[in-house]
Amino acid sequence: MDEYHPGIVDRFSLCMALLDRDLVIRSWNGCMEELLNRPTASAVGQPLGNLPEFRGLPIRTTIRRLLEGEEVVHLTPPGGRNGRGPLAAGLSLAPLRGPDRAVSGFLMTVIRPPASRQGHLSAPRARSEGIRWRVARAGRSREAGRLALLGAVSELSRETWEEPGPMLQAMLGLLATEVPAEGLAILGVGPGGAGLTLLASRGLSTAAASGLPAAAAGPLGPLLRQGMPVFLESIEPAERWSPEETGLAIRSLVAVPVRSRERLVATLCCLGCRPSPPFGDAERAFFAALASLVGQGLERQPLAASLTKGVLDTVQALAVAVEAKDPYTKGHVQRVTQYAVALGEELGLPPGEIRTLQFGAMLHDIGKIGIRSEVLNKPGALNEGERAHIRSHPIVGEQIIAEVDFLQDVRPCIRHHQERYDGSGYPDELRGQAIPLLARIIAVADVFDALTTDRPYRRALPVERALALLEEEAGRAFDSKVVEALCRMLR
Repeated sequence: MDEYHPGIVDRFSLCMALLDRDLVIRSWNGCMEELLNRPTASAVGQPLGNLPEFRGLPIRTTIRRLLEGEEVVHLTPPGGRNGRGPLAAGLSLAPLRGPDRAVSGFLMTVIRPPASRQGHLSAPRARSEGIRWRVARAGRSREAGRLALLGAVSELSRETWEEPGPMLQAMLGLLATEVPAEGLAILGVGPGGAGLTLLASRGLSTAAASGLPAAAAGPLGPLLRQGMPVFLESIEPAERWSPEETGLAIRSLVAVPVRSRERLVATLCCLGCRPSPPFGDAERAFFAALASLVGQGLERQPLAASLTKGVLDTVQALAVAVEAKDPYTKGHVQRVTQYAVALGEELGLPPGEIRTLQFGAMLHDIGKIGIRSEVLNKPGALNEGERAHIRSHPIVGEQIIAEVDFLQDVRPCIRHHQERYDGSGYPDELRGQAIPLLARIIAVADVFDALTTDRPYRRALPVERALALLEEEAGRAFDSKVVEALCRMLR
């Protein structure tokens, strides 16, 4: 498993460890040290079964399943998710494959339970508690946290709930891990926009929560009842939100409409007692996607059945946020996505694969979130260590979205978009048809855009010259059929 550097697990604040084929621990990150109170030095080199925390788990049976072809297996201890102990929320094992696709080791991820787990929680409550920890520790960046939050809310939306109140309360609990607001609330909107009622709240006193519908029915009431999104960075004067009714001097507000089957049913509110920073496109898209998931939870429809425009906008906003680290690639994500989708259509891909290709192209470089800015923007030549750091971005990108349910089909696009047809690419040195088709398409779109846009070290090439260079590399670096499709489109 030499191609998987042991330090890779240290990039993530999930509890992770690398195991070789014999289940000997080869790497053990700081989160695992904290969770199990076991220093790395005493864990590395030990067979996993020797550690008392893992006894009783069907590890060997799980490994057989992974060697037979399963991509990931989730395990819970004998007591289930309602049990106690550091492994109470469960763990996952996934195979690590070499260039020949043979399993060379395993990645173990432990879902960290809450510090004060209560015994005998209901199944949905226990699941949401575990999910909350996963969101809180999902990544080192705001963008990764948002992706993890959307994935976690989508999981809650697919749970079976006896009534919507507990589901909405659990969703607000997750939102509180990501959004710095003094109060969160979901207000129900009556048929035709008639009246506001409190459905769920978090961070508000009983008096403030009960007074919120009346306060919201003031000057902003018509907007909320009509389903208009409201983003107010500073409310002056503060009395506009009636502190005598809520007990709060509200100074900033986000209120986004929640729809179920195209009908306005609620408003998701985030209340701040101080002015907030300006709301950009990424924040607006994030809240729209979140409200969409709340609506789908209310109608009990799985997210996979109908990905909404709000989710698409959020993915796009997160992808564009990656470009902020590299000013020379402004617009790169949008152009690569356009080229990739057009290529997919030219090659006759079905609509479902086109959508996966679209998401994959939008997020192909999301792993650069984990690349140091001084390396990413270095004007001169990179040394060997810096090149290795840059080349880690496909693996980092795949790990960022690994816990997001609705992006699972996108993972091969992110991991393999830097592979080359002759096997000279990275990270897995796949060759030919072993490289997923969508990743081969993104690779051609990615390089074509790089050739035809200005970079610090050269001017943009004419389209015809760029196509000629791609044709020279067809069959070596790139899939000949994909290059031929691009030439047909642009000549």
